[in-house]
Amino acid sequence: MYYLELIHRFWGFNQKISIGSTGISMYLYLLKIAYDNDRYDFQISDVAISKELGLTTKTVKSTKEKLKSLGLIQFQTKNGLPCNYRLLLDYPLSVSEQTNVKKEEIIQKEEGLVFPSPTVSPIQILSENLNQEDEVQSSREKSNNKNTPSWEEFIEFAQTLEIYNQQLDFEIQTKYESWKNNGWKNHADRPITNWKSALKSALPFMKKTTEGSMLSLKSIPNINRPKSLSKK
Repeated sequence: MYYLELIHRFWGFNQKISIGSTGISMYLYLLKIAYDNDRYDFQISDVAISKELGLTTKTVKSTKEKLKSLGLIQFQTKNGLPCNYRLLLDYPLSVSEQTNVKKEEIIQKEEGLVFPSPTVSPIQILSENLNQEDEVQSSREKSNNKNTPSWEEFIEFAQTLEIYNQQLDFEIQTKYESWKNNGWKNHADRPITNWKSALKSALPFMKKTTEGSMLSLKSIPNINRPKSLSKK
């Protein structure tokens, strides 16, 4: 794991988008867990994070949503089970000016650092910024690939492939969000001109990752010593 490189990348990202102290603490803590486990996907409960960082579970939930919206992590929750996290490695380092302003306003509002202007509705400001962000994102996707799929189309195609099984859904969603957030470019920053072919090629690697994760959760079986050896 490139632990120090990820810290430097995150710090450069934070200089362009003010994530806030709570978001910084939680991301660095998640990065530490990933480093301790030597893998980018792991499980941990909201209660465990809240105890470690001194936050309420409500703050933990809102903060992980914030980190997800910034493209830094993916997570999947199930009732009664620890949350499944994945650290994303190829998140974009630059954002539009309007996106930066919008996210900084949301973060400041959550942390109680500033109050909205009384002359302009906060909902109006947020709505305008969200619309502008959607337009920028839509324009970016169209310029890079005229045939970018929706999530429904993406997962429906994946389900037609022979190697597919339901255990791959989380990996497939992570890959979709990663490509989408990067303007439909791969980890080498090259445009994905045929997303179906790219997904088909990526599925075997996703399967290996999923199988490795499942095997790590299984206990090592007890191996009885052969009788012929025990007599000796």
